[in-house]
Amino acid sequence: MPALKPFRARVSTTGSIAILIAVVGWSFSNTIVKVSELPALTFAFWRLWLGAIVLLAATRIARRSLTWEVVRRSVPGGILLGTEIALFFSAIKRTSIVDVTIIASLQPALVLMVAGRLFGERVARREVLLTIVSVAGVAIVAKGSESTSVWSLAGDLLAGASLIAWTAYFLVSKHVRARVNALEYLTVVSITAAVVVTPVVLLSGHSLAVHRPADWMWLAIFVIGASGGHLLVAWAHAHVDVSVSSMLMLAQPVISALAALVVLGEPVTPLVVLGGMVVVGSLGAILGRASRLAASEEPPPH
Repeated sequence: MPALKPFRARVSTTGSIAILIAVVGWSFSNTIVKVSELPALTFAFWRLWLGAIVLLAATRIARRSLTWEVVRRSVPGGILLGTEIALFFSAIKRTSIVDVTIIASLQPALVLMVAGRLFGERVARREVLLTIVSVAGVAIVAKGSESTSVWSLAGDLLAGASLIAWTAYFLVSKHVRARVNALEYLTVVSITAAVVVTPVVLLSGHSLAVHRPADWMWLAIFVIGASGGHLLVAWAHAHVDVSVSSMLMLAQPVISALAALVVLGEPVTPLVVLGGMVVVGSLGAILGRASRLAASEEPPPH
């Protein structure tokens, strides 16, 4: 009897849910950056160090060890995440949250260029076309938000640089997660990112002082939402192909638009709603196809 080929699912339900929970958490957490009166880099400094402390404590409680091998493999991801967070927070302070997340959602187009070559993932023509449709939906959202008063070219350029760093972090994390557990990986990543951001903040001339109790509260809420989201995504990398998980991130502009409306009162125009519907519809088609692929590839019981 011929040996069965090993089964590797394109996507799992639990992995997809984990990523979507992370996206919702990030979308609402990002509004906190604007609500807080702290400068962007100061907020990034405290967010990273507080997150690193929480994750280090969780690692100790779980009796996990941060071996040299784990540290060596995880440090590149930390450098990329620290860079991405500094750029992303600076962009949010300068332009609308919807614009920043719209630019960030172009990540799937970048991921699809390299997913097959790096991870051996099959990217079908239909997935490419659906990604193009999703990006078109994102462009419609962008057009709908350009008339608002919170737009800034400098903010959009910072968001573009953040996109490149985030894509690189996403791909590096997918590669490392094949050899390093999620908790240990994210702990080292958070510590490294905090170390990377610290000299940037000090050289910027911004004070590290946090005077208002409300800002400590916002920081605590942000750390829970953001770190929890990163932990969920790091775990999901072992269960969802990177070409699919990156497409799930396309839900973020839509959810961010809702969060910005509810929390900050940033306007949502009819074009933003239309673009959001295009993005969500494309996502549904992508996930439906990925689920059918996983079911068809699963070997019969024996």
